[in-house]
Amino acid sequence: MNFFNHKTDRLLLGVVIVLLFVNLFTKRYQKTNPQTPKITVVKDTVWQTKVDTFKVQTIRYKKVYVHKNDVTKIVKDTIFIKDTTNYVAAKIYRDTLKNTDIEIYNYDLVQGKLLDSQFSYKLKVPREITITKTIEHPKTYRSGLYLFSEIGGNPQTFDNLSFGLQYNRKGKWFASYRLNINQLNQPTHNVGVGYRLFN
Repeated sequence: MNFFNHKTDRLLLGVVIVLLFVNLFTKRYQKTNPQTPKITVVKDTVWQTKVDTFKVQTIRYKKVYVHKNDVTKIVKDTIFIKDTTNYVAAKIYRDTLKNTDIEIYNYDLVQGKLLDSQFSYKLKVPREITITKTIEHPKTYRSGLYLFSEIGGNPQTFDNLSFGLQYNRKGKWFASYRLNINQLNQPTHNVGVGYRLFN
C-alpha cells in the first residue's frame, strides 16, 4: 500500500508539518523574557595573622628617686628628699608604639642596671571580610532537529530497524517521524508528538 494514498498517514504527516511551521513563525515574533540568574552572596570573616617588629629606641627619660630596698617606692625629682641614705637617683624610660593593629606600652626603671620593667599592649585583632558571590544561570534548552535510528526485536526475531527525524522545541515538546523498514516492501510510517511533564 502506498503511503501517500492512505488518508490517516497523510493527515498525521500534515499535522507534523503544520506544527513545525507554526513553531518557526511564532519563534520569530515571540518576545523571549530573559531569565535572570540566581545570585548568592556569602560573607565570611577571616582572621589574619601578622608579624610586626617594633624597635624600642627611647632615649628620653624622667629623673626620679627610688628606694634602695623597694623599687615600687618612687619619688618625683621635684620633691625634696630628706632621706638621701635610702633613696638613690634613677631614670624612668617610657615608650608607646602604635600601628593599626596593636598599641604597645613599655616602662623601664634604670639605676645603673635595670631595676623594674613593665610591658603591656592593647590588641586590635586584624580581620578581613571576604565576600563570595555565586551566580547560578538558569538551564537553557535549545531547539534542534535530530536524526535517529532504532533497532529491536523479540526472542524469536531481531529484525526491527527504523530511521526517523525528531524536532525538539527547547526541551518543552517534540514532534517525530519514524520509518520502520523491517519489511522493505511494506514499510511502516510513524508520527509522534510529546510534551515534557516535569521541569
